[in-house]
Amino acid sequence: MSRNSPLKEDLELRQLQQQDLELLRRQQEYAALPKKLAQELKERESTMPPLAEIADRTRLKEHDLIVSRGGVANILRDQRRSLLLIFLLLTATGSLVWWGIKLMHA
Repeated sequence: MSRNSPLKEDLELRQLQQQDLELLRRQQEYAALPKKLAQELKERESTMPPLAEIADRTRLKEHDLIVSRGGVANILRDQRRSLLLIFLLLTATGSLVWWGIKLMHA
């Protein structure tokens, strides 16, 4: 029984030493934290914000890509098809309404 207690004491001592080392490491981290935050703040202040022209440039690039790929011709073709379909739909609706009115009067 006398052998068990020194082993337990050794284990407890090692655990306490590990806890002390962990506490020292955390203390060093927390001590360096204000310096790190101040440096990050200084870097943010010294960095220029993005220019307002960047959005314009990206829009212009997208437009150039569409135009260069023949996208404008595709868009116009799709608009013509849509216009034709709307005209046919309105014609069919008008014909059905006319036919319904004709049946009601007859």
